[in-house]
Amino acid sequence: MTTQAAPTQALKLSVQIDAQINQIYHCFSTLSGWLDWFAEKGFGYVAPDSVMELHLHKTGKVAFHFLSLEKNVRVRFRFVNLTILESNDVEISFEETAQGVQILVTEEGLPPEKQEEYQSFWETRLNALKAIFETGRDPRLWERPFLGITVEDWVTPEYAAEHGLTAKYGLHLSDVFEGRGAESAGLRKNDVIVSLAGQQLENYDDLQNLFAQYHAGDTVDISFYHGEELKQSRLTLSAYPVPEVPANAQDLAEKLERFYKQLNKAVEQLLEGKLEAQMEYRPAAREWNAREIIAHLIAYESDSFTWLNSYIAGQEAHIYTANNPATIKTLTAVYPTMDALLKRFRQSQQELVTLLTEVPSEVVNRKTSMLRLALSYSITIGMHYKEHLNQLKQTLEAAADVRGS
Repeated sequence: MTTQAAPTQALKLSVQIDAQINQIYHCFSTLSGWLDWFAEKGFGYVAPDSVMELHLHKTGKVAFHFLSLEKNVRVRFRFVNLTILESNDVEISFEETAQGVQILVTEEGLPPEKQEEYQSFWETRLNALKAIFETGRDPRLWERPFLGITVEDWVTPEYAAEHGLTAKYGLHLSDVFEGRGAESAGLRKNDVIVSLAGQQLENYDDLQNLFAQYHAGDTVDISFYHGEELKQSRLTLSAYPVPEVPANAQDLAEKLERFYKQLNKAVEQLLEGKLEAQMEYRPAAREWNAREIIAHLIAYESDSFTWLNSYIAGQEAHIYTANNPATIKTLTAVYPTMDALLKRFRQSQQELVTLLTEVPSEVVNRKTSMLRLALSYSITIGMHYKEHLNQLKQTLEAAADVRGS
């Protein structure tokens, strides 16, 4: 008996982008470059016979097994859809023209019924790359829904018992953003979202799957606990707050420095007149005291510094030590008073601001890179500090009656 291979086709599509060829090649020849426009997160690196895994917002996980690279000419790899274990060979070539760079994508071995799906897949991503370079706006962010919340943690039965929550699963909120969908729907700090659009929220994947189905402006049902009361409401998903691409690294550094000045003033106001004994007060057995919160923020700045260095090199590393108990313990031992911790905290901030001013011109000249940095050092960092300022305030309020020996 003989068998015949199923017929396959080759997909070809191209896009013209007004950019320099070395800028475009970077987007296909480094991990950081791919993450600037193609995926949400990932790991690995780009080199012949290397593997890189990328996590996409709406289509799951994919992997690239790189076969060959010719600088500013072409990149060849085997594209693997990890969700359905389907693979095809892809070649992406680049040609410099009077209008910029012509990118040609050729994908071999596609079954006829997959042609339209992969055509749409590559068109969507290449059009996003074109939009970022030519307008400074990322279509992936324009459409992304934004709840307008900061999250304390995912709720489990153990977490619920420890924090006195009625809900046994869901998203425990540390705060809500003024004027965003969550606040308009009636959610407040310490509420627990248990379902969205009829889907129970038990883990991060549940939330990501929902976001893949909806866009900014859509309205969905939401169920949440306010104390012991289960409430239902309608929530209109807000648009993601997309920053403008800064003109240069100095502008971004100055914006971050202004943010730090406001942050430090707020921290100093919270700590004014507080005793060292109050700084050591722990609201619950597994919660941080005030000094440990500041130690966490120092570690967060250190992680940001490491990430920025790796990003500049094109092989970004997401090493997150800021929640590591050993890191927190080490910092509070080396800096045994709040004054010492605050001095180190401000030094960490200045290190990051200074490093931003040293971002090389090849990074500054790529709009994909500057948009990424603007997101990291405006939106993301703002959300993180908003959460921990509230935590610091609550911790010190709980310590109000503590007196030194």
